[in-house]
Amino acid sequence: MQIVSTADQQRLRGRVGRTAGLLLLLALCSACLTPPPTVVVDDLLEPVAPPDRWLPTAADLGAARLARASLIARTTTAPTDPNDERSVEVRASKGEIPSTPAVEFALSDLEATDASRDQEKLIPLAIDLRNATLDNPIAYRAMSRTLRKRWGLDPRLEMRLDRTIDDDPVRLAKRRVFDGWHKLWARTFNAIAQPLGSSWITGFVLAPYQLANSVIHYFADFSNMEPLSMTGRQALTLRKDFLRAHPDTELTEKLEPKIAKAQIKLEKTLALRRVRAAEDALDANIAELARHQASVALSILRAHPEKNGRLRKRARKVEERSAEKIAESTRKRLESLEARPAQPALQPMERELAIRLLRMPKGTNEVSLELAEYRELAGDAGEGREEFVQAMLEHEADRDFGARMRLKKIISQAPKNDAMGRHARTLLDDDWQNPYGAFRRLERVANRDELAWRVAGEWVRRTRYPNLPTPIAYLVDAPTIAITIILAPLRAMISPWTGSPDFRRGPSLAAYRYLRRFPEGSEQQVVVDWLYNYEYDMERYGRALRLADLISNFDPEVRSELVEKTAGERLARVEKLERRDNRASVLKGVAREFPDSDGGRDAGLQARAELEDASAQHIRITKGFLLENPDVAGRNGFGLNPRLLNDNDADGELHPEGVVLRGGRLIEIRLVAEGGDKKDPPESRKRKVSRARLSRVAAALDEAVQRNGLVDVGARFAPDAGRDVYLERASLGLTEDPDFRPTAESTFVYQSLRERYGLVRGRDSVLPFDLVLRGSLDDMALGAFPRWRPPRETPDAFLYR
Repeated sequence: MQIVSTADQQRLRGRVGRTAGLLLLLALCSACLTPPPTVVVDDLLEPVAPPDRWLPTAADLGAARLARASLIARTTTAPTDPNDERSVEVRASKGEIPSTPAVEFALSDLEATDASRDQEKLIPLAIDLRNATLDNPIAYRAMSRTLRKRWGLDPRLEMRLDRTIDDDPVRLAKRRVFDGWHKLWARTFNAIAQPLGSSWITGFVLAPYQLANSVIHYFADFSNMEPLSMTGRQALTLRKDFLRAHPDTELTEKLEPKIAKAQIKLEKTLALRRVRAAEDALDANIAELARHQASVALSILRAHPEKNGRLRKRARKVEERSAEKIAESTRKRLESLEARPAQPALQPMERELAIRLLRMPKGTNEVSLELAEYRELAGDAGEGREEFVQAMLEHEADRDFGARMRLKKIISQAPKNDAMGRHARTLLDDDWQNPYGAFRRLERVANRDELAWRVAGEWVRRTRYPNLPTPIAYLVDAPTIAITIILAPLRAMISPWTGSPDFRRGPSLAAYRYLRRFPEGSEQQVVVDWLYNYEYDMERYGRALRLADLISNFDPEVRSELVEKTAGERLARVEKLERRDNRASVLKGVAREFPDSDGGRDAGLQARAELEDASAQHIRITKGFLLENPDVAGRNGFGLNPRLLNDNDADGELHPEGVVLRGGRLIEIRLVAEGGDKKDPPESRKRKVSRARLSRVAAALDEAVQRNGLVDVGARFAPDAGRDVYLERASLGLTEDPDFRPTAESTFVYQSLRERYGLVRGRDSVLPFDLVLRGSLDDMALGAFPRWRPPRETPDAFLYR
């Protein structure tokens, strides 16, 4: 037996310990180097489940019989008896308006079947189907109102019934009339509450003044109101549409007088607009336009000659005044045309000279001998004509400065009603023939307008009450105008951050017109320098760069800075373009035009990335939307693996960008990249799915959107033609041939409510007014007061402006 010493045992234990430690270290390293398990491509989607077997129940068969009877039934009308004091709504609420007997029998048969949970949801739908067979809109809405009171209705049916009940033209017309009175009450309440609320901060000493000023503005604002308000026009249209569709109802006798009364107010409103436009045109010395507007106003009022007499007299007065101005202008024009005729001996020479001028090439001067001979024969009588011909020669030869000097000389020396003086004055005053003169005139006007705006703000352009006489309108606004003028220095200091109107747009157009008309003009450098400063101040760097190339000895460093800013400006514009061909065109243009700039290189890389990522469609469904609508992500939709939505990155997780429909039957599943997080770019996996799966996806998306939109108005999505066409074709299995046209591509994104509105969506207050803390730098006003909320405008309000 071999004896091992104590030292040997210690050495053996040390070797074993070191070996075990090394093996443990290697195991730990290998564990660290091994990537966390992720979902492989084959496990991203679950197999499409076969359809469940279904055997129709007695309720299903009854529902089918009711549907058949309703589809083939003839529409019936609710019997009305003029001697019956009970209205259609009362009889409909008691169920005294029957439908087709076959439909009633099928509904009774369905209600007699065994009660079940599914039947509880089916019966309200069956009753609504029965109600739809009625051809009387009043009875149909009354029956829908009765059904709406039923307990335990499906939210989707509730919303549809609410839309049916609310879609009553007569009730909507009453609502619009009520909205008009509601607006008047809101104006009255706010006119009193705002000055009193401001007195809590500014002190009650100013309360009487503020209250009186508010009341004056309240009454002055009535001048801006029209005889028939916008809500009144909406009510008139609704009532007319109802009677047009249903001329023989119990409401006809009540609606016809209201329509006739509102129609007269509508004619007055439209005619008043025309009369005011005619008066404005007459004040601007545009007599032809004034006469046209007045004649149109009279034609509008012609339908009811016994009504609106004062307005008709006002229109006739404007028409007569405009006719007088037109006649006076015509008389003066004829007098100015009575120029002194040329001498008979000079007429052949003048004719020959005109022919030579018309045939002469641009920039040449071959008529000097003829002009010298003409000067000898005509003497002082032909001096103006000779100067005019010389001015025209210089004008056509792009020597604009000499032409302007000669035309000014003609005007200064020409006698009254001289033809040459009139022609010269017309050319100098014309903005197209004399663009440099227009540029200088408009620049002076722009300087005056800007100075006036700096001092008095928007009050220099208009008053708040243009329909009042101008002195009264300015007198009402006098306190506010005075405060605005006093605070002009403060507004000048904060104007770089608040912005100001573009007063120099007119001079810039005239300057560009001068460069186009006289590319070698004598004032070109002055105009280019002015335009460069204007475009640079307006941050339109692309235009400034083009103008910089026309400036001699321009600083190269400043030009390089302009190139970078121009490239960045165009790249920022790309993000607003939806069509991929437009984006590619802009990106290629930037890359080719500015190849040496950072923006040009970024544009080239972005164009390449978009080309590689191009697809027929780009409809994206975010992860948040899939979590809010599990049917879209589940077996009835995409059939995504549940591990992709369990918020565990260890087994693979769907990226917040979600899933993308790429067109055809191709989908892209975006996953959280290995070793990354949700903020990093995703890792894409593309799969070609079957027709059945894609059809389920389209159906699930449509059902989820429709259901959410019925339950919550804020969940509705904007229309998108490309998206709707693709999903419709996908539901029918017609996506085998993708449409790669840029106009067919949709970049729509299905987002969850939290992604669209943030953490918490704003809700309307239960109170009819808001508590407002108001401050204004224009007049240094500060106040806290309740403001009554006027009714919201309907979506179609813009049609009745």
